[in-house]
Amino acid sequence: MNSRNLDNLKEMGKIKKEEFNADFIIGRCELASKRIENAKLLLKNNNYDESVFISAYSELYSSFRILCEVMLAMCGYRAEKGSGHHGLIISTIWLTLEDEEMNPVYSRLKKIGGKRNEMEYGGNFDISTIEIKTMLEDVELVLKKVRSEIKIKKSA
Repeated sequence: MNSRNLDNLKEMGKIKKEEFNADFIIGRCELASKRIENAKLLLKNNNYDESVFISAYSELYSSFRILCEVMLAMCGYRAEKGSGHHGLIISTIWLTLEDEEMNPVYSRLKKIGGKRNEMEYGGNFDISTIEIKTMLEDVELVLKKVRSEIKIKKSA
């Protein structure tokens, strides 16, 4: 955890200190897991239907955002509400789940926010089968890392 940068975000009013109990953290992690499973179900027999891709994409985005919130909560913070707070939450993953090997995964997943905004607000939705498969794999990797962090915290 990069507590110095988290403290800087706190001083800027972007995040605030808050205590979370284990049930909340585990519950949010399981919600993220369910959203991944929803995406898998959607993609299982989609016949390359764009509306199915959009729904799966949205599920994966939500799952990743929730996992970022979980890591932020495990560090004792919550993002302040307001414009751009989802992007802020996603950007904290580098600070809360530091792992240089995961940086390419985080970079790819950070891009999903921009595409999601285009999709949600009337822009073009352009995602390939390979892209959505990579997203699914990346979000599953983050879920695995977050679950590992939860397990470490529980045993401490």
